[in-house]
Amino acid sequence: MAKKKAKAEKEDGKVCGTDIISQLHPNIVIDILSRLPFNTLFSCRCVCKTWLHLLVDPSFAHLYHTRAEPCIILQPTNKNRQQHLYAVHFDNRNYLRNSIVKFATKTHLGMGCNVKISLLDSCNGLILLGEMYRYQVKLDRLYVCNPITGEFVIVRPGINLKSSPVCPCLGFCPKTQVYKVVLLSKKKHVAEVSNNMVTLVYTLGEKGNGLWKSVTVGDALLHQPRNTTFLNGIIHWAVRSPTVPQFIYSFDVEDECFRSVPPPPEFLSPDQPTWSKWGINLGVLEGCLAIVERDKDVSWCFHIWVMKEYGVQASWTKTYTMDFTMEKLAPLFPVSQILGSCRNGDILFSHQGRNLVSFNPVNPSFKVHRIKKLCNFLIHPYIPNLSSLRDIARGEPLFNATEMIQTEGGDKHASDKE
Repeated sequence: MAKKKAKAEKEDGKVCGTDIISQLHPNIVIDILSRLPFNTLFSCRCVCKTWLHLLVDPSFAHLYHTRAEPCIILQPTNKNRQQHLYAVHFDNRNYLRNSIVKFATKTHLGMGCNVKISLLDSCNGLILLGEMYRYQVKLDRLYVCNPITGEFVIVRPGINLKSSPVCPCLGFCPKTQVYKVVLLSKKKHVAEVSNNMVTLVYTLGEKGNGLWKSVTVGDALLHQPRNTTFLNGIIHWAVRSPTVPQFIYSFDVEDECFRSVPPPPEFLSPDQPTWSKWGINLGVLEGCLAIVERDKDVSWCFHIWVMKEYGVQASWTKTYTMDFTMEKLAPLFPVSQILGSCRNGDILFSHQGRNLVSFNPVNPSFKVHRIKKLCNFLIHPYIPNLSSLRDIARGEPLFNATEMIQTEGGDKHASDKE
């Protein structure tokens, strides 16, 4: 009797021998899938070939990018786990449980565990990886990778550059739909680079012709950028020199020009202490550029400013104040970069590179999110992208970190490709 009932229930879920979901119009399936959280969507790739083809389509990636809740990607820094990459997102109750995805892609990209490669930047689901030497990036080889598909391309500077104190960034051009690798270096290192090339730009794909381009630099890079923030096709960073009043600078990835961004008028006041710029950082909140500022009088308090209308100085608004004594958290100095907003409206940032902390602005409070077995990590905002690099970086030699076989332009192993 029980067997007959189970058989009947199974048949009720089918129409003419086909499951009901497969009868739905593809547009309806795409709409449903585009609203799923990343950890669920990650599993949906294995349901059937039809779903897999829908998920890897570039148009779905664009739709999911507009709807996906921000999450983060991190790489542990301890030796036993530094070859792994994890994606983390938060549910409606701001919990981490069942919200951590461990990528099959390893940071050594299949070239052997002895290859130490670090997570440098993230943009629209792609990540920038590179080897570090004495806290400096080795510029002889950089990697752009999609950790979901395992595909990556090797980016090499067109000139002989040794390890240098540069700030490597990955950017995206909304108009031309291309990705670019940008190497920002401070002005005093001009003599170290031939032809006075301080900032170098590499465009992925056929439009870049496999060549690096030098960009003229003014005073925007008098001081080395440390943390950068990507928003609407523009890379932003803070110049912490007390002699620079317009301390927010940017690099437009599309037109490859440097510009300053007007800070809040209060930051230009004579009463603003010169050291205060060392207590700020940039981030993105709800699609707007944001500043986290350490209070000039109370060291355990921080203020969050949001630029409601990009480029308009008068639109800067002090929206929140965070008091770290509420949860007995150690003060952040320098303040960590904002990672984004959680589903419930909480503001997420990292705490001393060891924990994730969310701040509830409605009922001011903090919540510390400890990730099991992960004590120290490199971390960046992340939006999943299921598109193939074959479409994103068309024309580039393409490799797969799980197979280590070049899939375009030859059949050499990536470790042998020169």
